[in-house]
Amino acid sequence: MTAENLSILEFELADEAATRALGGALAGRLRPGDLILLEGDLGAGKTALARALVQAHLAAHGLAEDVPSPTFTLVQTYESPALLI
Repeated sequence: MTAENLSILEFELADEAATRALGGALAGRLRPGDLILLEGDLGAGKTALARALVQAHLAAHGLAEDVPSPTFTLVQTYESPALLI
């Protein structure tokens, strides 16, 4: 990744519903190779955002799967034809 294609966005979200809405919006815009880095204090909503993003992506492709907390997972995979390169 080079500096010219790096974007940094910061969001202040009112509550968990707003966090889930952001996750849903991001899910439709991400492309293979995109990278999202989450930073924040304990309880900031990082896990809620990651779960919402994965659930929205899966739902958009007609899939439903329990999305466990990614917080303590080194590698968590999800089956989706759109994610296979």
